[in-house]
Amino acid sequence: MIAKSLCPKCHASIPLDDINVAADTALCRQCGSAWHFSDLLEVPETRVDLMRPPRGAWYNQTGAGFEVGVSTRSFAAFFIIPFMCVWSGVSLGGIYGTQIIHGKFNLFQSLFGIPFLLGTLLIGSFALMTVCGKVVVSRDGDEGTIFSGIGPIGWKRRFNWSGVTAIRRTVSFGRNNSPSNQLTLEGQNRLNFAGGMNAARQEFLLATLQQKLLESTN
Repeated sequence: MIAKSLCPKCHASIPLDDINVAADTALCRQCGSAWHFSDLLEVPETRVDLMRPPRGAWYNQTGAGFEVGVSTRSFAAFFIIPFMCVWSGVSLGGIYGTQIIHGKFNLFQSLFGIPFLLGTLLIGSFALMTVCGKVVVSRDGDEGTIFSGIGPIGWKRRFNWSGVTAIRRTVSFGRNNSPSNQLTLEGQNRLNFAGGMNAARQEFLLATLQQKLLESTN
């Protein structure tokens, strides 16, 4: 795994010659940054028991690979759903409901309501994810897929498993600079996923993927 260490700043590979294990240092000549080598290791401290996932997580071995998934169900649904109902009822009801009741179309008012309509769709999709959403990472031969969505409907991203160099936990920042843990798959493309979810499920997903990556490189 040493030869596959990546610079967290520019994501360039750090070769073995630029790593001093004894001094716990790693130098990225691409951007000139220095790091603790121990922070770059992507080997899980202990092997995860794939047959005993936490509640809301699962693992299935397939003929040419595997599937590991986690539910995005969250207690946040108790707050988000009422907020969405109030948002939709007040904003969309006032803008479009009045037009329907009076049987008159108002172009300016309808255009003014588009941002509120888009906001409702965004909040609504997030609310559904907190009720019945899931994140699933699967491998079929060399073809990898990250799926985030509800049932069969969602966002699917594909990658080559042989091109994955590291899988790590990173931090994303929201609109108010509030930090949130997410997982990042490093490779030909940098893919972020599984952000803001239950810590135990996220940890199982991370440890499983790191373990499968380690097995495939040995």
